[in-house]
Amino acid sequence: MQSTALHHIPTGTHACPPVICTVGTNLKFRRLELMDREWLAPLLKDADSLSADGCFGTLYLWGEGYGLQIARLNGRVVLRYAKGKDMFYGYPVGRGDLRQAIQAMRSDAEKNGWPFRLAGVTEAQQKKLQTAFPGQFQYSEDRNTSDYIYTVTSLASLAGKKLHAKRNYCNRFVQNYPDWHFEPLTPAHFAACRKLLNGWEDAHETVVNREQSFEEGAIVKAFDAYGTLALDGGVLYVGRELVAFTFGERTGGNGFDVRFEKANTDFDGSYAMINREFSCYLQEKYPDLQYMNREEDMGLENLRKAKLSYRPEFLLTKYNACWNIEA
Repeated sequence: MQSTALHHIPTGTHACPPVICTVGTNLKFRRLELMDREWLAPLLKDADSLSADGCFGTLYLWGEGYGLQIARLNGRVVLRYAKGKDMFYGYPVGRGDLRQAIQAMRSDAEKNGWPFRLAGVTEAQQKKLQTAFPGQFQYSEDRNTSDYIYTVTSLASLAGKKLHAKRNYCNRFVQNYPDWHFEPLTPAHFAACRKLLNGWEDAHETVVNREQSFEEGAIVKAFDAYGTLALDGGVLYVGRELVAFTFGERTGGNGFDVRFEKANTDFDGSYAMINREFSCYLQEKYPDLQYMNREEDMGLENLRKAKLSYRPEFLLTKYNACWNIEA
């Protein structure tokens, strides 16, 4: 199972004090549309972040479920999430004045009667905020939203003692299912992928995690805009039966975000195999690719164990940034 990437306000986060500000530019928010990719994707690519939140597809596929709205401000994009009692912002990516963007976001939070807080802030973004607003934000690390970053070489080769168990899974899969094969994901596979997805949902019907409840809709939405979103994926077959699929998109200058991954576990080793084969496919297709982002674990113990078992190169730490009115 692959996690989501949007960073909602985590449980256990210390509440921020009410924001008090009178400075800012009025922001005009609206829904994110597919056509926004034309101008927003270059801004995200320019930021050169390996974060899963640095992809247009993440925002487009998951944003609606979290009440995402966007506003443009002098070369930056402001992301505001408002769902139920939660209201927070994303880091304003772009080339415009960061201080102006933050002041405008503060004013917007005040106008709506909410504390001013940002979620999913990377270490690089944190440093920029500290430079622009020294001592003005309180930062708290959110381990549950850290992205797991691997080298594409390690996932494609599974070399070394630490990944011996993963190699064994793949070797057994090859031995048990000699008629297996891998193909790049195309629209011709979508119907079979949806059939596998429906079976996966039925097998996991007791799971009530909020992110997982959005997942089927996000996958269908992705298929509807697969080419426009510049997504890339792969499928694994045993004979004529599709037993696994995965897809995602490029992030930053040398990374790839693996956004979705589903497999039929009746075929032993199917998850390990689709992971390996997709990594090999990407390595060959994109010679400049160095890193694979397999996203966060959402604090789920089994998911965390699975992601750690692939020996990540590092965790991309994320922070919540809360405006400190006493500074």
